[in-house]
Amino acid sequence: MEKQDVVIVGGGPAGRLIVHTINADDRKMSVTLIKDEKNNVNRCAIPYGISEEKPMGKFQISNELITDFGADLVVDRVVKIEPELNQIHTQSGKSYEYKHLVLSTGSRPIVPPIPGIEADNITSVRSIDDLSLLRELASKGKRAVVVGGGYIGLEVAVALRQMDIDVTLVEMLPKILMNTTEPEFIGLIEKTLAKHDLRVLANEKVVEFHHKTDGSVDVKLGNGNTLTADFVVLSAGVAPNTELAAQAGIETSRLGICTDKNMRTNVPNIYACGDCVEKRSFITGEPTRGEFGTNAVFMARVAAQNILDIDAIFPGVINANASAVYDWSLGSAGFTEHMARDADIDVITGYSEVSDKYPMMDNVDVVRTKLVFNRLNSKLIGGSVIRKGGCTAQNVDFISFAIQMGATMQNLSDYQYATHPELAAKPSDNSYAFAARQALSKL
Repeated sequence: MEKQDVVIVGGGPAGRLIVHTINADDRKMSVTLIKDEKNNVNRCAIPYGISEEKPMGKFQISNELITDFGADLVVDRVVKIEPELNQIHTQSGKSYEYKHLVLSTGSRPIVPPIPGIEADNITSVRSIDDLSLLRELASKGKRAVVVGGGYIGLEVAVALRQMDIDVTLVEMLPKILMNTTEPEFIGLIEKTLAKHDLRVLANEKVVEFHHKTDGSVDVKLGNGNTLTADFVVLSAGVAPNTELAAQAGIETSRLGICTDKNMRTNVPNIYACGDCVEKRSFITGEPTRGEFGTNAVFMARVAAQNILDIDAIFPGVINANASAVYDWSLGSAGFTEHMARDADIDVITGYSEVSDKYPMMDNVDVVRTKLVFNRLNSKLIGGSVIRKGGCTAQNVDFISFAIQMGATMQNLSDYQYATHPELAAKPSDNSYAFAARQALSKL
């Protein structure tokens, strides 16, 4: 039996970050990372790898990001944890004794129990095998149905449409992007999709897949209509991988493995981070979703510091996010207005439309910003941006940081910013300041 200071289960961004953090420490603790995928894919990049313009290798995560940082890599599946012995056991029969165990077991695609869903021309969007199958299906098929209208589903749908594939996106909620995007912005995206002949069927459900002798599939909807496709892509969300933890007596919920603010589980010497963990909202402290690679990294940094006896806490997720749809980029951080009201927070919102350049410059466009404030204390609790071009991630980062720092309406109304004819609005205008001032006017 091998003995290690740290054993990590899972090779995603959380696991790799812990390897890097421990490797940088002078103590040079011994680390073994065990993962069940020989080659990990950059999951967020899968939609951009469906076209065969770039080699598959571009979308794989090199195992050298583990082995070059002092960790032993084992490609195997952990099947049992014995906390009382500080041991784990793998499918191949290997056993490891640990001082510290980190569970970063990630999540798996939700596969709804729809009749006919198990077929070679129906795929999820998660692994390197999924990407390989998507490439094969898209190279041969001319008609596709995408199930799920979140970021990944929409990015897949756009990528397929850009390959001249006939695409219909089916979303069970009343609108696409409802979990991340303000209603004022969704309409702009819907118009853009329609302009590119990408059909969206919202407030609709797939109830059956009927496979035909010619290799195509009839996608039957709850309204009685049928869509015929050569292949189907499932993007209906993910579920945390908690089974291994639960079998070991580690506390879990439907949202993941339960941890404290140090990323410790209820079992001594065992930490958890990433998609497999139940997140807490930075704003309310309540359990929430947040399956973003950035959250995995933030949590892993805290877990690694505590393993190294550096007291660190994770304050909760703000869920900063961004995406691109044709020439639009959009994103949000914190709560949308709808989410805040669902959390019983009395809110004031502010909205602005500000040019992205001086008015005399070429190709001037509009930056649309919506900020959400807690009426009780005037603090920013959410914000969203949509604009042309690729700058929205930086806008969202600013909003996320402002939330972390407890910025108020007055702070954002008064904050000092840069200007330049080609890079920003004219000196008197700023998207955040204008939105904050509109919110102030409602007090």
